[in-house]
Amino acid sequence: MIKLRLKQLNIDNRIRFKSFLSSNKIRKRFIDYFVKENDHKYIKSSPVVPYNDPTIAFVNAGMCQFKSVLLGQRTLAANCVANSQKCIRVGGKHNDLDIVGSDGYHHTFFEMLGNWSFGHYGKAEACRLAWNLLTSPPFNIPTEQLYCTVFNGDETLNVEADNETLQIWKDIGVNDDHIVMNGANDNFWEMGETGPCGPCTEIHIDYPQSGGKNLIELWNIVFIQYSREKNSMRKLPNYFIDTGMGLERLAMVLQNKTSTYDTDLFSPIFNIIFNACRISKYTGSYDGTSLDTYYRILADHGRMITIALADNMLPSQNHKLRRLIRKSFILAETNFKIQPGYNLMCDITNEVSNSLGNVYPELVKNNEKVKHLMKHEYTIFNKLRMSVSKDWKTVVEECPMLNSFDPYEECTGFVPACNYLIKHNMKNIPAFTLYDAFGLEKKTIGRLAEVMGKPVSWNELHEKLKKLQTKTIKRTKKQSNNYMTGDIPKTDDSFKYEIIRPNNESYLSPALTAKLLAIVDINGNIVIEPDIKEQGDMVSLVLDKTSFYCEAGGQQNDIGIVKTNNGIVFDVTGVDKIEENSVVLHHIKSSDWPILLSEKDLIVQVDSNYRLGLMRAHSSIHMLNSVLNSYLVVTTQSSSCVKKDFMSFTFALFGQKFSPEDALVIEEKVNTIIKSAISVKRTTVTSNDLNQMNVTLLPGEVYPDEVHVIDMYNPVDNSYISREACCGTHVQNTLDVIEFCIVQYKCLSNECTIMAVTGPLCSDARICGQKLLEKSNFVEHLVNSTNLNNISSSKVHLLMDNKNKLKSELKNINQNYIPLNIQIQINKKIFAIERKIQKIIKAKKMQILGDEVKNKCEDSYAVGYVDCDEAYLDDNCYDFENVVHVCGEIPCLFLAYNKENIHVYLRIPKELPEDVKWLKNFWNKFDIKPIKFKNKVQFKATEFKIKQVDKYKALKLIDNVIEDVKKNYFSNITNK
Repeated sequence: MIKLRLKQLNIDNRIRFKSFLSSNKIRKRFIDYFVKENDHKYIKSSPVVPYNDPTIAFVNAGMCQFKSVLLGQRTLAANCVANSQKCIRVGGKHNDLDIVGSDGYHHTFFEMLGNWSFGHYGKAEACRLAWNLLTSPPFNIPTEQLYCTVFNGDETLNVEADNETLQIWKDIGVNDDHIVMNGANDNFWEMGETGPCGPCTEIHIDYPQSGGKNLIELWNIVFIQYSREKNSMRKLPNYFIDTGMGLERLAMVLQNKTSTYDTDLFSPIFNIIFNACRISKYTGSYDGTSLDTYYRILADHGRMITIALADNMLPSQNHKLRRLIRKSFILAETNFKIQPGYNLMCDITNEVSNSLGNVYPELVKNNEKVKHLMKHEYTIFNKLRMSVSKDWKTVVEECPMLNSFDPYEECTGFVPACNYLIKHNMKNIPAFTLYDAFGLEKKTIGRLAEVMGKPVSWNELHEKLKKLQTKTIKRTKKQSNNYMTGDIPKTDDSFKYEIIRPNNESYLSPALTAKLLAIVDINGNIVIEPDIKEQGDMVSLVLDKTSFYCEAGGQQNDIGIVKTNNGIVFDVTGVDKIEENSVVLHHIKSSDWPILLSEKDLIVQVDSNYRLGLMRAHSSIHMLNSVLNSYLVVTTQSSSCVKKDFMSFTFALFGQKFSPEDALVIEEKVNTIIKSAISVKRTTVTSNDLNQMNVTLLPGEVYPDEVHVIDMYNPVDNSYISREACCGTHVQNTLDVIEFCIVQYKCLSNECTIMAVTGPLCSDARICGQKLLEKSNFVEHLVNSTNLNNISSSKVHLLMDNKNKLKSELKNINQNYIPLNIQIQINKKIFAIERKIQKIIKAKKMQILGDEVKNKCEDSYAVGYVDCDEAYLDDNCYDFENVVHVCGEIPCLFLAYNKENIHVYLRIPKELPEDVKWLKNFWNKFDIKPIKFKNKVQFKATEFKIKQVDKYKALKLIDNVIEDVKKNYFSNITNK
């Protein structure tokens, strides 16, 4: 065991360090002590979003990023490290959420100061390092205030008392009455039911000093020296040291405060809240009824939310985070009277970024992004409030006991779930229905049952969930185990990344000689004797190694050939990897496959041209993603698809606008990168190394132990154009993409999809687009050359047909890609063409209708049937109001019939009284209720449309009405 050289410090512990130590200085002192003075390597904090551990939603302890090391799955280059880790605890085993605000030291977000030894030093050094730091300047904690706890052994675990650590503390100088022996519940650490574990020792402080009655844990030092198996405890050959000390508690002690909330980590946030609300200042009261409780909750949640959002955690992917954000909005608006609530939350975000940004630079870098997400979440939350407020009011009226819930903090299905429970009035709470159909968490279901005083059918929930899980497993296993390849060793597919480029010419995938391990038929059985009738002509080859890329990360698989030593070639139409055993299946279709049974070795050759098309498309996605991240305030990749020289990329918008014109700006930026001849390199790193690199990761994605990183580095300005974790294949220089051309754009309120082509497909797309542009120019010319003098019904039909064909060709562009910029030009032309056609048709209709109406005019009135079907060109609209002026100032009645409808327009002088008797007869003829006249300048008029399928009956009715109006009404008007 290597011993560390520790300086002997002669300190009078009765004299406390008088100067105020800020939290930044405390953190820095901790890091400097281990890194600069005791040869530890500094490892920066990992994001609170775990990217290599699917078992947790948040990083909740300092050891999370070293979990794979502790499990023995990997080693670190450094054998002792130190850091300050961002931690969030809002659920699971370490859940402090419900306690936050009610006491002075629990938080949803905190910083864990820690040091680790991976087989470098042991218990004695770990204890001495901790003790010396706490009791030496500038911390100067008096030794008489420190107490140590030690593991006292556990018979059920078959682990003896940690007498070694007990003696270490005594040797350091800790008095016997300051050493407390505890059992496994307090002083034995376990990662899980099985795996690494070991005793721990803790340093507590008697604070405020009370003779040992007010012990507060400061530092926990874990000795991982065992591995817990199913029925035994195995001693590890080398044990690890894992320590953790909460910065907030240490700051409380060193700043001589009574609560962590009184430290400089929180007091600036309290000032921000007070300056915004001006209600009352924070006083540190814990009576449970004052505003101080809400001060603490809002400040704590504001820190946690800022940290989580800055680390690329999305509220849409984490309900707990979204719930805390909404809770904070409600606190800001209800308790602090700030409208809208996100304004105060953004102010808190600014303060958190200012105070912690020096140690966590991502807070400063992503500050605007965090505030944008906050505002976006508020928009969603506000819409939810407006939509459920009425329903919630009804729910509470029906079941007043539910008033203890805040529906806006719950999931979207909460109010409908409550409605469901009230409507059905069941004896038991149907846990599975609430969980599965309405999306309620188990904790919420339990609270509902408690409030409503009803038992919960937990057994049904667990049984159905188990059945669903079993079905999923069976479905997965059936799909994978359809191939009987269990005893075949995994395929070595590392050769898929080996690409050569002789003399800087085209890319080539080298031929690879591989052993044929098995042939699998379409039923998944390993072929021993060929039977074409039974097995068909489609089989899959299993080789010991391959250079083929299997579909992953959105990229399609390679195609190519396998060749026998005699030169017989078989086309490989696709490849698949069986996840359970990593066996790669090469699919071929040939009735000659039985001859392969006598082959031992095969030559494997990937189609290099097809592979190059995939590489170009995949590299363009990385450039696109990088440009989008710099162009938009906040975005994230939702999905992607890579085909030969074609890519599709869907990204989130978070309330931002993204127009086709924006897409063209992005296209230009991507092409600028392509022309810049940026080198593209692949490096392989561990998942732990990802944390130390500025790499773009997908939120919520779990990465394997070994990760490929694709770098596009610009040496001119010493910056990365793009740096992403990716398992796909890529070109070696951006120039090889040749060109990037967007061919399709789809945008919804919350996400956008861009489809683009690369390489030679770009010129094909431009040719296709130019042809369609020429067609649009022809239609445009045809329309522009049409006027009132040469328009006809047939010509309008010709214009409409050409315009509709143009729209149809533009819509169906999946087979023949067209550049987006040309699509925009054509769409503008189509819009102008449609406007011009409509304008011409309307003008011609008005001309013809006006002529028809004028022909009906007599000296004192105008009455008649207007017959101009052809002029309306299948339009069922008669605009009499705009042409009636040709008749002058006389009463009018015009009737027309078109498309099974009678059109009626009636106008009489405004000063004349309405003939009630005649009008009654008029309405009766049409079998309708009286219609009110609209007052015009000199006239009162009405117009309406009556459905009449039979044209003969319609025309007969029209004649009858015309005869009646001339005889019984208009003649009387003119006589007057």
